[in-house]
Amino acid sequence: MKATLRKSLVIICSLSLARCASIPKPPKVVVNPLEDRIAALEINLRDQSHEISRLRGVIQSLTPKKTANRTQVPVSEGAEELNKNPTTLKLTPGNPEEVRSVSPLMEDAETIADSSQDIMHTYYRGLQLVNDKKYEDAIEAFRSFISESPNHVYADRAQFLIADSHFKNKDYGMVVVATNLLETKFPYSLKIPEALYQRGISFAEMNQMAQAKLTFSNLMKNFPKDPMADAARRKWVELEKDSPTRIQ
Repeated sequence: MKATLRKSLVIICSLSLARCASIPKPPKVVVNPLEDRIAALEINLRDQSHEISRLRGVIQSLTPKKTANRTQVPVSEGAEELNKNPTTLKLTPGNPEEVRSVSPLMEDAETIADSSQDIMHTYYRGLQLVNDKKYEDAIEAFRSFISESPNHVYADRAQFLIADSHFKNKDYGMVVVATNLLETKFPYSLKIPEALYQRGISFAEMNQMAQAKLTFSNLMKNFPKDPMADAARRKWVELEKDSPTRIQ
């Protein structure tokens, strides 16, 4: 009886083992490591997108506050008028806080000063001396102005006024020297045409007609549209009638 029971158990165990051996194992799933990397990057990208959106919201919330806290600077009545009609301020010698606006072709005109009022007093003193016909003193004032401020916006005008003072003082040789300095130091000065005209007149006064006509010819050639070109043309014709030598 016991032997039969033992055999039965052995048979049952054998059948169970055979059945387990016959069940197929599930296939092993192989995951590509690149797919894991891609998935991780997608998660990181989503996180960064959320952070960017958050920062944009912070910036938008701060921008109105900066504008609201900005101090409103009151605009003066003069500034509003200047914005509506932007004209040149005026400066007169008697009031250094103002600025005078004039044509650069006027004989004793000034433009807007760009440096300290102290040096401008020297310039204005020279103008006053010219008006008083104290030409030697005026020349010294203008030379002092150029020496102290050689790059000043008025420096070329001061050099022209030196030549003009010599011209009014009938010191024609010095007119030639002063106008040559103007042309050399300030080749783009608006006063060069007038200086050339005075140089031509000075040559004529010194009876150097060929040089006078040549100077007038250069003025007409280099500055044909300048008002001084017409005056130079009339003087050239006048000198041509008095001289048999023609300047080509």
